[in-house]
Amino acid sequence: MYKLQLDREFSQDLFSESSKEIRDWVVNAIANIVVADDIIERHEFVALQEAMGLLDSKEEILDLMKKVKERNLFEVKKIKMDPDLSLKIFFYLAGIAVIDGSLKKSEAELLKKCGNCLDLEVDFIRAVISWSVKQMEINRKLTQDLKTSNTHRNRIIESIIMS
Repeated sequence: MYKLQLDREFSQDLFSESSKEIRDWVVNAIANIVVADDIIERHEFVALQEAMGLLDSKEEILDLMKKVKERNLFEVKKIKMDPDLSLKIFFYLAGIAVIDGSLKKSEAELLKKCGNCLDLEVDFIRAVISWSVKQMEINRKLTQDLKTSNTHRNRIIESIIMS
């Protein structure tokens, strides 16, 4: 399994000027994506931490965690926002959807729904989902290559120490 690093600078810039309504919508979308497959994997806690960072108070964070634990979240609904912002938010959500190293059918369906709620074109939604799957595959291969490289390094070190 690999660990996808979310671009924190991107997300901070993305949401620093966003309204409370938009931030709350994103928090709800993230939470829905995380619980879409009924399993909250370790890597998905990074996504929940991102969501918590968009909330204004400890009470909101506790409420979110309770809703996630009970799988009792609000349905993702249409929201109006600047089209450029909606594109960026969708890329952000696509990265979160593959954070656990896979894109399950339930997550893909929810991601499509988020795209529709952001009033994005179907072709764009498909392209971004395809991009996220490719990113996931690149990250997986990178992790495997790093493990192989580290194993090779350790063998070299051992051969020098043993001689």
